[in-house]
Amino acid sequence: MQTVDKNKIKRFFKSHIFRIIFCSIIMFSTVFFPLVFLRPTADNEFDSLILVLIVFVCIFEITAFVLISHFFVYTKINRSSERLSRMAREGKGIKSDDKSIDGSTAVLIDAVNATADEYTRLEQVRKMFVANASHELRSPLTSVQGFLQAVLDGTVEENERDKYLNIALGETKRLNSLITSMLDLSRLDSGKNPLVLSKFNINDAVNEVIAKFEPLLINKSQQINVEFSRENCCVFADKDKIIQVITNLVDNAIKYSPAFSRIIITTVIRANKVYVTVKDYGYGISKKDQMLIWDTFYMTDKSRSPIKSKGSGLGLSIAKKIIDEHGEIIWVESNRGVGATFIFTLTLYDPSKHKITAGKLLNSDGQ
Repeated sequence: MQTVDKNKIKRFFKSHIFRIIFCSIIMFSTVFFPLVFLRPTADNEFDSLILVLIVFVCIFEITAFVLISHFFVYTKINRSSERLSRMAREGKGIKSDDKSIDGSTAVLIDAVNATADEYTRLEQVRKMFVANASHELRSPLTSVQGFLQAVLDGTVEENERDKYLNIALGETKRLNSLITSMLDLSRLDSGKNPLVLSKFNINDAVNEVIAKFEPLLINKSQQINVEFSRENCCVFADKDKIIQVITNLVDNAIKYSPAFSRIIITTVIRANKVYVTVKDYGYGISKKDQMLIWDTFYMTDKSRSPIKSKGSGLGLSIAKKIIDEHGEIIWVESNRGVGATFIFTLTLYDPSKHKITAGKLLNSDGQ
């Protein structure tokens, strides 16, 4: 408590308010006091001299006040600017210890501290990303190395070689998929992959995705049912990216659902929005983990399946970033053991509002 009080006192003595009060006291004692009390008692010959001195002192004090105020303010601004420059060069958060109740300096100090906090957060995210990426990349590489080494050393029997080589091939495909997802995530984070907005039928996009998964569905004896509220349901969005979102959601639904289960995909129009739903009857997601599934490298098998799954932990993170870029929302409804329902929105195509410009890169706001 005493420390807080001392800080408040220090801030007050460094503030613009204190300087105004101090200057007012000095001016009263050196200007107003002589003007009110000294001048009436002075001789006529000294009257003009007193007025000149009072005016001179007044000008001097005002000038001194302005210079001192600017010195205190610009000193803090300069220190804050130096911190911003150092943060830009070093990429490290450097918070400011300065305290001020002056408007301009207080805003700048808050901006410096907010920037420092953001640099610290980004550094933590970077370290976590590197650690997780290293772990995820090491796993398939270690498998590939082990299987190939066993084949080359002759420790694998001739009739088992194809089996081990196929396993190694599967791991290289997994590695390629992981690297592709990481590159997609990097492009989304960098903002160097802007949206290409166009009019397209979301139902056709859903059917296109389902066709790609037919071999996997047959292999797991699973079935996908579609329910479209309207045959022609055109939206205004980036078709390739939305297909990527649907692909990631369907892939997870297949992966975390048992054999002989059913997956339902629906599109429903409400007002000027289209609600796309991917529902499975798999292992579900606990309430505790539903906020974590959107994090980079969060392994969905922790929340959805008791079976170890070789996921990258990037699919849902990429899906959310794409939907966020569109200015739409995505969420999940689930409980442990009763399946999961992923829902995201898209804007219904409106010819009076949406301009189609083939091949032109557009921002998320359509400008």
